[in-house]
Amino acid sequence: MRETPAPPRASRPVLAFFVSLAASSALLALLLLWDHRVLELKNARQEVRELDVQIADRIRENDELKLQIEAAKRHEFPAERVAREELHLVRPDDLVLLYPAGALTAPEKKPVEKKPARR
Repeated sequence: MRETPAPPRASRPVLAFFVSLAASSALLALLLLWDHRVLELKNARQEVRELDVQIADRIRENDELKLQIEAAKRHEFPAERVAREELHLVRPDDLVLLYPAGALTAPEKKPVEKKPARR
């Protein structure tokens, strides 16, 4: 007699799904890398970050320049202030008032030292 054929193996749908998923993922990764768009996107994002830093620097610099312009409009030139107050320089047409040393400031009071009481 003939032997009965072996029953067909049971299909494994979960295994087939994961094999298909792995193959599809590998194929998609190869396509993306081969197209070089992913690398261009990464470079573009890096360039955007660098440009954001440059923009922030320019905004800070503009704010400083605006403050200097406002000070110049009010005739507050830092170099002139330093020359007049610290270096005691004057313009040729300025009137200079000279005061004796200590005339404009109150004399310094020295703290009184307290001696400990003897027992």
